[in-house]
Amino acid sequence: MEGSVRRGFQPLVPEPPDLMALHRHGLEMMAATHRLALGWLQSAAAQQAAVSRRTFEEMNEAARRVAAADAGSAQAAAMLAMLDQARQLGLETAEELAQLMERVQGEALDLMGRAMRVEGE
Repeated sequence: MEGSVRRGFQPLVPEPPDLMALHRHGLEMMAATHRLALGWLQSAAAQQAAVSRRTFEEMNEAARRVAAADAGSAQAAAMLAMLDQARQLGLETAEELAQLMERVQGEALDLMGRAMRVEGE
């Protein structure tokens, strides 16, 4: 009777070859996770550098226009243009960040899907 009860149950600890495959799969998924995180960090750093460079260049040019403008209405118009440019730059940056987050989430979901699949399935 004891033999018939155990036939339908799987062992709690897999057999050694299965255990090694399970560990290998876990290590491969951890390595993939680290590669993905490194790629995200590099993308974020490159994007931040580009945004900072673009912001500096555009604000420097806008400050030159404000300084060169005559007092009064021309200077006020230059300042309004600078503010509008800063607003537009902020919107572009937010859109770029949203696209980056969308890509990161897609890659994370893909990795999670691969992690849930065991070799041989």
